[in-house]
Amino acid sequence: MNTQVQHISTFLDQWAPPSTKLDYDNVGLLVGDPKQPASRILTCLDITLEVVEEAIDRNCDLIVAHHPLIFKSIDRINPTNEQGKIIFELIKNDIALIAAHTNLDAALDGVSFVLAKNLGLKNLKFLDNSYHVSRKIVLTTSHSDSESVLKLLNYYSAEEAHYYKVEGRKQDQHTYEAIMDQHNVGALKKELKKNGLLHRGSFQVMEVASPSNNVGMGVVGFYRDKGLTQQEFLEVISNVLNVPAIRFSGTADRIKKVAVCGGAGVSLAKQAIAEGTQAFVTADIKYHDYFTDTKNFLLVDVGHYESEVPMVAALQQELSEAFEHLEVLETQVTTNPMQVFIPDHNRNPQE
Repeated sequence: MNTQVQHISTFLDQWAPPSTKLDYDNVGLLVGDPKQPASRILTCLDITLEVVEEAIDRNCDLIVAHHPLIFKSIDRINPTNEQGKIIFELIKNDIALIAAHTNLDAALDGVSFVLAKNLGLKNLKFLDNSYHVSRKIVLTTSHSDSESVLKLLNYYSAEEAHYYKVEGRKQDQHTYEAIMDQHNVGALKKELKKNGLLHRGSFQVMEVASPSNNVGMGVVGFYRDKGLTQQEFLEVISNVLNVPAIRFSGTADRIKKVAVCGGAGVSLAKQAIAEGTQAFVTADIKYHDYFTDTKNFLLVDVGHYESEVPMVAALQQELSEAFEHLEVLETQVTTNPMQVFIPDHNRNPQE
């Protein structure tokens, strides 16, 4: 099977639709030819020269990253600065680059879901699913094969799909109704037209006040039974995320319900408190944000890199399962620019 870069890009777009990214973000195929063959993929969190060199050494022709290399428009590409060197090397070695950033943050089974699962949380749901992307679609058509229409709706992740026969018409017609995310509506309409299902029919799209089940930010989950003590909880974080030092504020007797948000998610702290959680795990917390007047609540900063790096392995697994004939590798490069010094007080300073 001849897999091209655009096939990988399409898969990622279906998982984490670009329309759900934040306004400032830049996602999708950032460097490379969409029709270029893809045989070996490298997943990573950040694009650095060392990661590009790794991709070259391991004969990868595509890199899938979480953090975009290009945020703002650029007016020249030459190896006189870090970004230019990276782009220059990618193009020179025919390596394509795809980024899935805030759209992957907002996706079902995206960054925060992966973090929550790594911390051992169960019964996961979005912390904030106020993305108003749900739409009600109404298709009226003379097409009589209801099973094929429902299968098509299901393919585009339609929910509550059903149909009924329209009475009082000269020709037999059926009306199909369903709830689906906005980013799937255009593709569905195109497919309906391609299959002749819009012929002598109508297609309506209406906004829905209810939130989407597939898009949101942050995740809430539970520990089973009585949960964990504060000490046990912090030890789990340290061991799972390989964090030698954890910043936090507050206290909690026992921790059973937890909210998490990979990356800089402290803006969701109030929602985590409103959800009745005993802890909120995120990163990049500013000094004044550590002050909370909530009892029995921990606000925990595990570090930006540490909160998102589990996504690298998750990307590798998802792509490996979706494209079994391709080799998908996880980067071996640690791209975290932050370092932590922990003094050994038992060591003789004269040694």
